[in-house]
Amino acid sequence: MRLFSRRRRQAGPEEMVLGHPYDDTVLDAAVETGSLVAARTVLEECRDDHETRALRTDVLGRAFIGRADEIADAAAATDDPELWLLAGSAYRHEAWTVRGDGVAEEVGHDRYQIFFSILRKAVAPLHEAAARLAEDPCPWMVLVCVGQGLQVDREQQDEVWSEAVLRSPTLYPAHWYRVQALAAKWGGSHEAMLSFARETVARAPAGHPLTAVLPLAHFEVYLHNLEETYRARKRVEYFRIHTRYFEDNARELVDASDKWARDPVPHLRAREAHNLFAAALSQAGDLPRTRRHLLGMEDRLHPVPWAYLGDPEQEYRRTASRYLLT
Repeated sequence: MRLFSRRRRQAGPEEMVLGHPYDDTVLDAAVETGSLVAARTVLEECRDDHETRALRTDVLGRAFIGRADEIADAAAATDDPELWLLAGSAYRHEAWTVRGDGVAEEVGHDRYQIFFSILRKAVAPLHEAAARLAEDPCPWMVLVCVGQGLQVDREQQDEVWSEAVLRSPTLYPAHWYRVQALAAKWGGSHEAMLSFARETVARAPAGHPLTAVLPLAHFEVYLHNLEETYRARKRVEYFRIHTRYFEDNARELVDASDKWARDPVPHLRAREAHNLFAAALSQAGDLPRTRRHLLGMEDRLHPVPWAYLGDPEQEYRRTASRYLLT
């Protein structure tokens, strides 16, 4: 059985794999078997490796969509912290599958009510997981995303965020979720989100891909502003944002990229971060850095942020043809 679909790109010598930016063969095997025993085993073996545990929590939660109730029942029967964590992650992914990727206005009242109902089911299992493994940041990391979806007040969101980074100060996906939670589309603001991203870059150790939260935040602003100007039929402003946004913000994106480039450390999320920088810096017209990040992606294409620009495969192909084949 082939785990991932590979498709030959017209631009560049590599075959690109969409949506699988990590290397974890043990995780892949657990996903393929669909076994709860395998899933809890691969979660248990990485309790002290927070980045690996966070990745596996997310991937397994998505793989077990439709089985969250079954996992929650198994967790209640065994009081197993891995199963509690997996149940919470699976509920989170089930809820977001119901909601879909559309903007709030396109979701509809009935679907929103189902979304909230399923997402609320994630809360108790995640608190159970946190209570049983006090040093584990992953339940709190998932709760950052759950709190965002449930639109809990800012004080509660800040508290959950603090618990996550207290246990793992540089956890990449926790920072990713925090950017989303602070976005204007979820009741935050561009100013708060960008301030958080800039502070994260300043605190990040040199050589750490955590600096990629800055292009992530800028893509959120870019997309939001494009949608706003499109709806308002402000054609001149729409065109200016479309053509100039990343060029106007190039200086801090370059600085963030360069901070990571100084003696970069091996990291599970490096390819995701390269995707973010490659897309942002290509929009800014920075040829050498775009090329470096495109090569850093290796053969892995992540939907975020390429989908913010259009069809991910087409946008990658267009960028690669300009920056890799020149």
